[in-house]
Amino acid sequence: MSRSAAVRRASAAPSSPAHAARPESAVDLWLGQQLRQLRKQQGRSLADVARACGMSLGLLSQIERGLSSASVKVLHLLAREFRVSVNALLRNAEHTGGEEDGRVARAGTHRHIDLKEKGISKEMFTPAACRSMDLCRASIAPGGSTGNELFVTGQGEQIGLVLKGVLELWVGDRVIRLQAGDSFCYASSTPRRWCNPGSQTTEVIWAISNITQAAEDDTPQAP
Repeated sequence: MSRSAAVRRASAAPSSPAHAARPESAVDLWLGQQLRQLRKQQGRSLADVARACGMSLGLLSQIERGLSSASVKVLHLLAREFRVSVNALLRNAEHTGGEEDGRVARAGTHRHIDLKEKGISKEMFTPAACRSMDLCRASIAPGGSTGNELFVTGQGEQIGLVLKGVLELWVGDRVIRLQAGDSFCYASSTPRRWCNPGSQTTEVIWAISNITQAAEDDTPQAP
């Protein structure tokens, strides 16, 4: 496929970016993925878990999709129902301690986020003291994807570099096929989704600026 034909109209793309899913934050998105994975592993339905926790089906669905934040009470209820600790649910979203007041993150101490159901794993390289940027590497198994719905995350910009494999990036109503050595960028507010259509694992490095939350917290965004 030629580079000139790599960017094209995608007839299968959602009809309007206005319908893009909008997670509350990257933490909510990752937490929701973990909860859904636990529920699926235990062979339980949304209705079953919602009923057992005394919450509405709609709220649990919103939490699993990262569209609503789970309160401390809800987190404890879900952790008890899935027979895991609250810390186990949250550990992938928390910054760990580093050296030099959090300005250095040593090899072997980086956080890992595993979204097994989507075939995606992420390694976060950002030292704890960094508040306006994030750096991560995503490994995407063959067929792995962020799903069929477009999503957005906050403000700022993102730059990616494909290290190996193939990445199919949907931006609005266009799809771009990227290969090893190709780089790309987009605004974090741009509706998007991505997948690995190839037969080998794809690896992508993402640099993410977070201009709206930089003065408020150290929550990483999702690519």
